[in-house]
Amino acid sequence: MKWLPNAVSISRLALAPLIGYLIWAGLAKGVANRELEWAFGLFVFSALTDWLDGFLARKLDAKSELGGKLDLWGDKILVGITLFALWVGGITPTIQHTDVLVGTFGIAVYVAFGLFFLLAIPVRDSLVTRLRAQASLKGISLSPTFAAKSKTAVIMGGMGVLLAGLATGISQLGLTGFAILVLGALMSIWTGLAYFKAANEAA
Repeated sequence: MKWLPNAVSISRLALAPLIGYLIWAGLAKGVANRELEWAFGLFVFSALTDWLDGFLARKLDAKSELGGKLDLWGDKILVGITLFALWVGGITPTIQHTDVLVGTFGIAVYVAFGLFFLLAIPVRDSLVTRLRAQASLKGISLSPTFAAKSKTAVIMGGMGVLLAGLATGISQLGLTGFAILVLGALMSIWTGLAYFKAANEAA
């Protein structure tokens, strides 16, 4: 059964493109539709596997370098694809015929928010991963801090609440999820800067 944690991580990787497609297809119709309900359910399941694969690895004494990489990239790909789908899925129908995510802010502000999230989360994660790899080659260990680990939970929680709002059509729920996501993005920037500061001090 030592293969089970890796299988759980792989399922998260496999579901990410499907979740992205369902978000895009659902937002093209508006809110409160079957596609967004499925996207919400699959996202919650995928987010829970982030905890499950680690639990199983410890329980089965099946920790491995491959498992760690699968877990890490499973998180990054799920978050990145979901963010991109929410952004593009919200922009496309707005330009065409309706007003799904843009609301009263306008298209320019919505585009700016999308770029902020993409830079603050997926791009930051890529830069930090590269930084940690380079530091490791020099014998410098940049272990994840509690804040860095917590920001992933905050980001996924925000996405889940936002998707719940879109799936049900409850705007207050969607706005709450968006606010949590903003907090997660700010935590991502803060912890990213902390990694670079630690690397400079250790060099």
